[in-house]
Amino acid sequence: MKGRRLTLLIVFLLSLFSGYAIKKISPEQKVDESLYLKEVSPDTEFLKKEDTYYPSREGIIAFNTYDVMPSIRGYAGPIKVLVSLSPEGKIYGIKLLEHKETPNYVHSMETPEFLGQFLGKDINDPFEEDKDIMGISRATVSVSALLSAVRKSSRAIASSVMGIEVIEEVKPKGTNIKWIIYLVLFLLSLGSYFITRLSNRLLRLRDLSLILSIVVIGIYLSSPFSILHVFNLLLLRTSTDTLWYAIVISSLFSILIAGRFYCGWLCPFGAISEFIGRLPLRKWEIPPKIDDRWRNTKYLLLWLIIVSVFVTGRPEFGNYETYVTLFSFHGNILTWSLVGISLLLSLRVKRLWCRYLCPVSALTGVLSRKDKGYISTKDCPMANKPNPLISECIRCNRCYRLD
Repeated sequence: MKGRRLTLLIVFLLSLFSGYAIKKISPEQKVDESLYLKEVSPDTEFLKKEDTYYPSREGIIAFNTYDVMPSIRGYAGPIKVLVSLSPEGKIYGIKLLEHKETPNYVHSMETPEFLGQFLGKDINDPFEEDKDIMGISRATVSVSALLSAVRKSSRAIASSVMGIEVIEEVKPKGTNIKWIIYLVLFLLSLGSYFITRLSNRLLRLRDLSLILSIVVIGIYLSSPFSILHVFNLLLLRTSTDTLWYAIVISSLFSILIAGRFYCGWLCPFGAISEFIGRLPLRKWEIPPKIDDRWRNTKYLLLWLIIVSVFVTGRPEFGNYETYVTLFSFHGNILTWSLVGISLLLSLRVKRLWCRYLCPVSALTGVLSRKDKGYISTKDCPMANKPNPLISECIRCNRCYRLD
């Protein structure tokens, strides 16, 4: 375990240093918004940029929303949009320039069909999701950030530059309760975890937690804890969404006190895999030595994606997680194939994805503290051998023994 932790630290530091050195030698090229001015207003002759906007002889103004409202962020950072306004204060053209959101969730946000909804809208229109702008399922935070960026920056430019009267924005009423729902489920599951350590007679509580994880975290919130959360945190690409912080802080906290608790109690993909594995089909007998080697695969994959992400500064290079594809309802043929194969083989190999491939499993396993109470039994959902490495234990508490 110490060796894996040391390897993780060395790989992370070397990757971070390499990424920093590469950026110094060859800095990342920022998007040149001036190259796209013709896309947002083809027949306009724009003049030299003045502060935050491009004026024109025709009276059309173009601007990058990030220059006007840099504090507005999506799920993983700012969303930069090039907008042009007509002299009457209507959106004349729009172009999504740059974002750091997970592609699986926001692919529809980049389409002409979605962006076309903005054209012709007055700066005093509400720009509210599912009211005057059709939203995107499972990308609420990102869409909300884009709408807010366009709405607020357009009104700021219209008021300060174009002299157009702007109706004072009324803050929408209501509270985002998604993070509250998530924390309630987390605390109930954590409480059940500690209760079942005292007596495994109440292990049905874990089954209830797994079912709720599928329904709430997977289907309703569509926000399973992902290695992308960790990468964005380490790259300082934090979100303004409270749910993002609730997921990251609670998951990291659970690792400190209960190791792979998230894997065993709250991961919706792990829950589906385990329920599939409980179907009465004979499991394949995998020799212990081969099983151990295959389990090391997830650590190797983690090291590889750490290198690719921190050298390039692009978290999406680590985006191969099955739960991201499944619960975003979007992926390519390779990622969907990985989902299908992982679930299908779980009929014969207990929690195949968790045992051999999952980067979150690898990370939480490396960071787990020793606990001699977990001795493993024949009905272990991870098919762990007796007295397993704590890095392979998902804390289901079936085998836990008090000293």
